[in-house]
Amino acid sequence: MSIIINHLSPFGGVTLGALLVFVVIWTWFWCSHKGASYFYFDPQDCANAANDNRKFPLAAKAATFEPMLKHYIGVTQLLVTVAAASIAFGGDKNPKPALLIVIAKSFLAWSIFYGVLFCAFVLYRYDEYTQDLTSYTRWWYSTVESLGFSTLGCFVLGYLAWGWGLAR
Repeated sequence: MSIIINHLSPFGGVTLGALLVFVVIWTWFWCSHKGASYFYFDPQDCANAANDNRKFPLAAKAATFEPMLKHYIGVTQLLVTVAAASIAFGGDKNPKPALLIVIAKSFLAWSIFYGVLFCAFVLYRYDEYTQDLTSYTRWWYSTVESLGFSTLGCFVLGYLAWGWGLAR
């Protein structure tokens, strides 16, 4: 029972921290894009629909999101792989790991969770977008972008805690 209580408290604190990371980033995206009802994934759609004075590169007239989608998924795969390997193979040789290592592994676990959700939602929303250009709403945009940056944020926090734990 004491093992559960000892690990529940750090996990609960990290969970609150990881959720706070997501909420802060989501709120920033939501508030910084007031007035936008939907967003374009494909640059060609944005360039064709633009009726303001924005200047687009020539490549935007034929560009799609697909190459960038592969890059986003690839970077997320790398982060998830490194985080999972660190959780599985890294840490103390002591039966009871140091508190900062537990915190680090918890943040890395949240990074994996956010990364999987990011990949699932960006693929889902892009598929929906190909059926309806106006389906990528401000709410979905804020959610997908926040999941991506929360993946990175928790990954960084995890390794900062890990480094701090190893330095002690």
